[in-house]
Amino acid sequence: MTGLTLSGEWWLCPGSGRRSDRNCVAVLRELELELSPDHELAGRIAGIEARFRSSDDVVVRLVDETFALVRPTWTGRVESPPWPAWTRLGDAAAASEAITQWEKWR
Repeated sequence: MTGLTLSGEWWLCPGSGRRSDRNCVAVLRELELELSPDHELAGRIAGIEARFRSSDDVVVRLVDETFALVRPTWTGRVESPPWPAWTRLGDAAAASEAITQWEKWR
């Protein structure tokens, strides 16, 4: 993980076991399927950092070393923007704070 501070409600990627590792790989594959070439995140996701335990939301690390919160649709096909929905979080400190606030209001 790249300097993020997350609550215990997140599965880290790579995780602490095979199940969470497989889950992280599956989420990345799904996002690669869903992102159309004209989606702002297309080609910009460097990896999955964590997945929220009680929803499909994931924190991704972008190629510029900033972070975003993304919600896959799990359709297994290319989506039309703005899907999958996402929010830019910024650097590790800003992302950690934004995620803490998101957890309070989700």
